[in-house]
Amino acid sequence: MSERGGGRALLIGNSRWHWAQRNQNGVQVDHGAPDPERIGIEPPIWAAVGPVPEQLRAHQDLRILLEDVPLLKAPPWLGVDRALGAWMAWRCSQERQLDCSRGLLLVDAGTVLSLTRLDADGCFAGGQLIPGYRLQLRAMAEGTVGLPSTSEFAEDVFPQDVFPQETVAAMQRGVLQALLASIAEAQQHSRGLVWICGGDANLLQTHWRGASELLQVEGDLQLQALLDLAAGISSS
Repeated sequence: MSERGGGRALLIGNSRWHWAQRNQNGVQVDHGAPDPERIGIEPPIWAAVGPVPEQLRAHQDLRILLEDVPLLKAPPWLGVDRALGAWMAWRCSQERQLDCSRGLLLVDAGTVLSLTRLDADGCFAGGQLIPGYRLQLRAMAEGTVGLPSTSEFAEDVFPQDVFPQETVAAMQRGVLQALLASIAEAQQHSRGLVWICGGDANLLQTHWRGASELLQVEGDLQLQALLDLAAGISSS
């Protein structure tokens, strides 16, 4: 039996679309601006937290909703992206035989930085929501007169100085420090594994100062979850 969605998955985020495609070499993933034309005549399996395009509204049979994700004790208001990521982080932890006796903390570094805690039984145990890296920078730029716009930020350049002298670098460093401090404090309370996923996962990993043995980084947990759910439903 063929896999639901033809081996393709799409997660519609708040600001970007996230794609996965199974091929002979494994799974290829990419991320970009919304592109409804890419959906084509054979739509992928999909989930959404952002606006759903017209091309997918008639394909609710391919949509993964919160109730389709086997995350234990997930409340009805939980975003499907958080559920997908947390469930896959727990599943990967079990497969890798990692110590989950204190549960885990999933850090999804996207438009919003979400912290999702699972307890030692893999059950949802709450979390936090924080404006993400670029959202905080944009808020500062748009909410003030004197601070520069985000168009002046270089995506591939990050200040190494903890106390930069230039304004742009000071904004970048300040936001990063705030995010890292939020994660560190949450981890002190959860005291378990820390999984990081999302578009800014590598940035956070680079500047992570916590215990390295507790850190796991997988940028595309939600897409892995979508593909696994598609395969599981098709074989049942």
